[in-house]
Amino acid sequence: MPQHGPDFHNLPNSSIQGLTPLQSHVFGTKFGGVSDPTKVLAQNIADLPSPFLLPDMDESIRILQSAVLEKKSILLFGDRDSDGVCSTSLLANFLRGIHPGTLNVKTSSEEDYGLCEPAMKYVREVKPDLLVTLDFGTSNSEEIEELNKEGIQVVVLDHHEIPERIPSSCKLISPKRGDSLYPTEKICTSVIAWKLITAWLYSTLENYNSLVWIPDGETFFSGSLVKNGIKLFKGDKSEAEKHFVGNFIDWPSTSKTQFPEREVFYSQISSSPAIWEQVLKNLDLASIGTITDMMPLVGENRIIVKEGCYTLQKIKTGEFSHRPGLEKLFSQLDLDKKKVLSRDLGWSIGPALNAAGRMQKTEAALGLLLSNSDKEAESLATDLLKLNEERRERTKRNLFRVEGFLKRKRERTERPILFCYEPDFEPGVSGIVATRLVEQYKRPVIFIAPDHGHAKGSVRAYGSENVLNLLKKAENIFHQFGGHKEAGGFSLSIDQIPKLAEILFQEAGSWLESEKVSGFQEETRSLVSLRPQELRENLYTELGLFEPFGMENPAPLLSVKGARILSYRPLSDGKHARFKILAASESVQAIIWNKAEEFSQLLREKGELDLWGCLEENTFRGKTNLQFVIQSFA
Repeated sequence: MPQHGPDFHNLPNSSIQGLTPLQSHVFGTKFGGVSDPTKVLAQNIADLPSPFLLPDMDESIRILQSAVLEKKSILLFGDRDSDGVCSTSLLANFLRGIHPGTLNVKTSSEEDYGLCEPAMKYVREVKPDLLVTLDFGTSNSEEIEELNKEGIQVVVLDHHEIPERIPSSCKLISPKRGDSLYPTEKICTSVIAWKLITAWLYSTLENYNSLVWIPDGETFFSGSLVKNGIKLFKGDKSEAEKHFVGNFIDWPSTSKTQFPEREVFYSQISSSPAIWEQVLKNLDLASIGTITDMMPLVGENRIIVKEGCYTLQKIKTGEFSHRPGLEKLFSQLDLDKKKVLSRDLGWSIGPALNAAGRMQKTEAALGLLLSNSDKEAESLATDLLKLNEERRERTKRNLFRVEGFLKRKRERTERPILFCYEPDFEPGVSGIVATRLVEQYKRPVIFIAPDHGHAKGSVRAYGSENVLNLLKKAENIFHQFGGHKEAGGFSLSIDQIPKLAEILFQEAGSWLESEKVSGFQEETRSLVSLRPQELRENLYTELGLFEPFGMENPAPLLSVKGARILSYRPLSDGKHARFKILAASESVQAIIWNKAEEFSQLLREKGELDLWGCLEENTFRGKTNLQFVIQSFA
């Protein structure tokens, strides 16, 4: 059970300059080691690392530019999930505006992950001069070597875990490579695609040959630096001319950031308004991919999503018209008209795009993001939302069936991991189902469903354990497997499922021990404890300073002691519920998801309850209201 934080009305008056007492308290909780809030809260694109720090970035751009110049055929092949579709659409939209040759664009649908046999068959049928894989390819060394021998050049954009052997006959842009100079590993493929496009645009600047980007930490602010024949000098221009002959850049040291040299790159590329606008516009899909692939919203990812939400708001209002599909999708979603938040990406836009892949119809999402026609985009947005509704219904059916599966044998819920398979489970939503089961049973989950003659499954972590290390225990029986440390996927023959269960049950205990985690985590303390009447709009606005919220930057947890509940209304056969919390002479709207049966039973017994949750704005039929979303109660 969570604990109560300090009382909101008793927070100390002393605060960090420019912040309210509540904001100061939040800042101290989230960023205790940072004394200056501007170093975190005021970060912008100029604080991002240069894309040229990613391995093979230079060479990949040269290969792509050569293919465009020589009118070679290019095939972009992405994964089926939202990150794969967003990254593929980003690069496809960019290339089709400049490539005079053949450009084929595809995302996987019914195939297994990566360059599996059907995918290889498709590539050979298209027979491109250049294949670019997006969100897969790192684990396809043998397949890429085969294609290379057949005369197909390959570039891979991927962010998945690095296997023992990586492709050597291609260019691999991955932040997880051992030789990568990039300062963080946790960026998604949509961000890698955005960075590739940004680096390409940088190379088209008129004065490109006299520009230079500087790696992080290779600062010149203590003097001068010679890089690629270009001299950089800090100080008066006339003084620079006395000391240097030839090309030089005069750069003032005005930044207070940890890596002031990052500003050099972004100041240079932003000097061209037309190019800078393209950089900003492409943040729409980079931010969606970041949220839907559950990247941590700290540092670089926080900046990308924050800036990307501004771009998405401009699409929604019609100020930007480069993505008609997203504009039409927005018009059919019931969202707040004033702003786009990370929650909209994670709960509305992202699931709609992901639904296409889960229902094995990725062409619907890809077509929407590539559409240039308002009429076509309107139709595709409608189709996509229908698919999303079908996905919800399939998820409900699977959760109902898995509940019966777990109840039939008690030991199924008593092991350190939850292993679920039955022949009547439906495919395509195993990741969602596994995630819901993790939330309910507080342990790692493996969920498997039959799919076109064999089986596909998903594994999800509960804590900090690396689920790929568990899958490696059984790698010999998989057709394919891969993913992230928090979430993995695999395929195998149906007759191998009992063997998989045997191996994973046998290895689960030692695996969890070696990962130094248990199947259970300590609950957290609320940020502050409030009186019901303090759950106001101004409180929500103050906390909005720390948006965007998501992985590793959750919305602040608040608590209310002894809440009195009014107007209780069950939803979805009692699974969820809406109600009001009595607050002096008025009331506060509240909602609870998935736990309403237990909540209503305790409410009947006790009358008053302690509540833990988060404030959010809910938009319904064009009207936006504040509500308290309950996560825990006691």
